[in-house]
Amino acid sequence: MIANPLAFMEQAQREQGDIFSLDLGFTQVIGLCHPRYVHHVLVEHAHKYSKGGPMWDSMRTFMGNALPMSEGAFWKRQRRMIQPSFHHQRVSMMTDTMVEAIDECLLEWDLAALEGKPFDVSVALSRVTMTVLVRTLFGSGMDKEDAEKVAQAFSFILEYFIAGMVTHSLPEWMPVPGRQRYRESIKMIDEIMQRLIERGREQASGEDNLLSLLLQAVDGESGERMTNAQLRDEALGFFIAGYDTTAAGMTWVLHALTQHPEVTAKVRVELDAVVGTRRPGFADLMRMPYTRNVLQEALRIHSPSVWLPRLSVVEDEIDGYRIPPGVMMVIFTRLIHRHPDIWNDPLTFDPDRFTPERSEGRHKLAWLPFGSGQRQCIAKEFSLLEGMLIMARIVSRYELSSVPGRVPQERVSTNLRTKDGMWLNLRPRLPEAKAQVPRIPLSGTA
Repeated sequence: MIANPLAFMEQAQREQGDIFSLDLGFTQVIGLCHPRYVHHVLVEHAHKYSKGGPMWDSMRTFMGNALPMSEGAFWKRQRRMIQPSFHHQRVSMMTDTMVEAIDECLLEWDLAALEGKPFDVSVALSRVTMTVLVRTLFGSGMDKEDAEKVAQAFSFILEYFIAGMVTHSLPEWMPVPGRQRYRESIKMIDEIMQRLIERGREQASGEDNLLSLLLQAVDGESGERMTNAQLRDEALGFFIAGYDTTAAGMTWVLHALTQHPEVTAKVRVELDAVVGTRRPGFADLMRMPYTRNVLQEALRIHSPSVWLPRLSVVEDEIDGYRIPPGVMMVIFTRLIHRHPDIWNDPLTFDPDRFTPERSEGRHKLAWLPFGSGQRQCIAKEFSLLEGMLIMARIVSRYELSSVPGRVPQERVSTNLRTKDGMWLNLRPRLPEAKAQVPRIPLSGTA
C-alpha cells in the first residue's frame, strides 16, 4: 500500500468491486469507487460521517479549525461569513491581479525558453501559484522574502502530513524525525500571518484582497467578526488549496498538452480568436469553453485529490454493506474518474467529453477534483479561473514539448505530484518572448 498506493487501490477495486474493505493493520478502511456512494456519504447521509481520523487530525495540527477542517455549527458560521468573498462577481474582479502575477513569474520561463534548457515546470508552477495566492490573499502586504520563507515551510509541512498521520499521537518525549522542523515551520508561518493580520486591521483600507474581505466579514446571525486566530486558520486553509493543489493540477495539465499537440492547437486557436495578443479578462474566459474542457479533462485523469476520507460516526448501510461506527471511509476520486462504466475509454484524453451534449445523463458526482456536497471546496471557481489563466498565458507564449528520457512518474503525497519533477522543453512562440529579459536564477533548470 505504502510503496504503490495507486496500484494497490486499483487492484482492490478489480478484485472486490466498487465498495471494498481493507485491513491496513493500524486501521480498517472501506473504499468507495462509484458516484452513488459519494452521494450517500457526502450528500444524502452526510450527517453520519465526519472529518475525523488520522489524516484530518494530522492536518489540524497545522490548519487548526479552518473551513476544510471544521464541523457542525462553527463550520456553518464560517461558511456563511466566507462565502461572499468567493461570489462569482468577487472572483471575476481578481482576474487582472492573477494575470499580472502570472506574467511576472513567466519572466523566468522566458529565459528558459531562450536558453533552450529542460525546465522543471512543477517547481516553476509552485512559484506561480504562490505569487497568485499572495497577491489575491494579501495584496501588497507580503513581501518577496516572506513569501519565499512561507513557500519553503509549506513544502516541508505538506510532505510531513503523511508521516504525521502516524506520528502525531506519539508521546512528546519520543524522538520523531522531522517533528521539530515541522513545529518550527508552523511557528514561522504563524508569525508572518499574525503580522499581516494585525497590519490589515490597523490599515482598514478596504483593499480589494481576500484578507481585507475576511476582516470585514460579519456573521449575519451573531453580528460577530473573525478573531485573529480564526483569520489565521482560514488563510492557511486557502494556502493549502491555492498553492499546492493548484500547482499539482496544473503540472498535469501541461503534461497533457505536451502529449496531445492537437489539443494544444485547438486551445491556441480558441485563445487567438477570443483574446489575440492582449491579456485575457474574465469575460474572455467565459467565451473559451474548449480551454475549460481541457482543464477539466486533465483534472479528471490526474486529479490532485486522489481520495476523500470520512469517518463514520454512527452505524450505516450502503448497498447492503454494513458500516460500523468509527470506520474510515475513503472515496477514491481517482478510481471514480477512471471508472469504465462512467467514462467511455477512460484513459483516453478527450476534452470533448465535457461538452454539454456528452455530459448529459452523466452522474453529477462523477467528477470530484473539488469534492462535492455542502463541503465542496469553497474556492472551486477561483481555482478554475486561475487554472484557465495560467494555461492561457503559457500556451500563448510557448511551444511545449516533453524531454526525451524524462517520463514523469506519479507520486502520492497530500496531492498527486511527480517523483522527479515535470521536465519540459519551452520554445518562444511570440516575438515579445524573444526580447531581452532580466537575468534571474533558474533553480528549476538543468
